[in-house]
Amino acid sequence: MTYATFDDNFADHPKVAGLSDPAFRLHVAGICYAARHLTDGVLPADEVPRLVRRFKRTAVTELVKAGMWCDANGDGTYRIHDYLDWNLSRAQVLERRERARKNARKRWDG
Repeated sequence: MTYATFDDNFADHPKVAGLSDPAFRLHVAGICYAARHLTDGVLPADEVPRLVRRFKRTAVTELVKAGMWCDANGDGTYRIHDYLDWNLSRAQVLERRERARKNARKRWDG
């Protein structure tokens, strides 16, 4: 299991506070998706519409205009701005998991 990191002032940040409710929800869902799937903040094009139940393309446009998301390669794949400044990378998560596995193995083997 991974965790997404949110500063306790996240919702009050000027960029975030100005978002519409659909854009805010999509942004949070995107961060959670990236953490869960270890994408380093990249949101695949085919997954973006599935992130929220009531997806609105206008929410994506709003996030891009606000500088929260950027078009990663022109095919509808997006990168969450500064994702790795606040969250662990895929490599870090996998390294921690491996370290935990080895430590558990040492305790088990005695």
